[in-house]
Amino acid sequence: MARCTHKGCGKEFDPESNPDGDCTYHPGGPVFHEGLKSWSCCNEKNKPVMEFDQFIAIPGCTKGKHTDEVPTAAPAPKKEEVEAPTEKKGGVETYGSAPATAPASGTGTPAPEEPADQTPAVTVATQKQEPEPQVEEEDDPDIPVPDGAHCKHLGCNAVWKGQDISRGDGPEAVCTYHPQKPIFHEGSKGYLCCKRRVLEFDDFLKIPGCTKGKHLFVGPKPSGREELVEARVDHYQTPTEVFVSVYAKGVDKATSKVTFGPQSIDLDLHLPGNKRVKRTLTLYGPIVPEKCSYRILGTKVDIELTKPQPASWPLLELPPPGTELPPGYAITFGVSGRTGTVGGKEIVLSAEEQAKHAAKN
Repeated sequence: MARCTHKGCGKEFDPESNPDGDCTYHPGGPVFHEGLKSWSCCNEKNKPVMEFDQFIAIPGCTKGKHTDEVPTAAPAPKKEEVEAPTEKKGGVETYGSAPATAPASGTGTPAPEEPADQTPAVTVATQKQEPEPQVEEEDDPDIPVPDGAHCKHLGCNAVWKGQDISRGDGPEAVCTYHPQKPIFHEGSKGYLCCKRRVLEFDDFLKIPGCTKGKHLFVGPKPSGREELVEARVDHYQTPTEVFVSVYAKGVDKATSKVTFGPQSIDLDLHLPGNKRVKRTLTLYGPIVPEKCSYRILGTKVDIELTKPQPASWPLLELPPPGTELPPGYAITFGVSGRTGTVGGKEIVLSAEEQAKHAAKN
């Protein structure tokens, strides 16, 4: 048996019996834009999604024959050059820390979409947050697995072959997967849980898993009637502040809250349709909880974080211990001093970055 190399298929097939129409795949390429993911061949039919596992699950839009030929790499699309906004506050400027979609008002703070009451931090945690350990999800044995189901773990392409094989003691019951989310940075692609980085999307799909465990074909049993959902989180920063937007429509102001800790944000947002966003963000650096605030708008929640001292964060969230960031993340910094000559500016680095640079020198 051979494995189909068409994007979106990946099924095993018999080359001697390969009728036309058995393969459903994507003839186009992946499109990643502002956190949304889709396929160029069907982005009107299949709307863009936010999570990578949802992107992988988008069904193919074209039927044809299976193939085991290695796909040729398509030329990379020309990258639009967008100069990162410059934030200036208190005589300190930050370069390269804001996304292309940051507000262009020049004030360093996002313009409100609609009138809203400024809500202060209502709860302040007292203990420093540490990244929570990864908890492996397991299938509920009472939920039947449909024929042909694929493992939901990232990097695993296993197909359900029955209880004895897929959940037995043999090698096909072992799942080799990536426990952490993908990371895309300046053309390089990889996973936060391992160091390998590639340029082509086809090579990214072939990065072998770095963790072994059990397959996940159906997932755990739903807990209660309330549905927990994810929300897209964007941010940009100045030397002394971080502005976070959590995109969620119709958040109930009466029952929802955002709690600030010394290095964390706890989101508890109640949405229409008995849905809820419940998530803890362990931040890259410390904040001053009593100076942080949030406001609930019609389509999102805007959060303003205050840093204890000027510094640049390479990421919003603190990655797990031992995570190696791609080249370019660790060189984000601010400068202080008057505009003009290079000699009139002074680099402002966080304590962590100062230690890294000292170790290298």
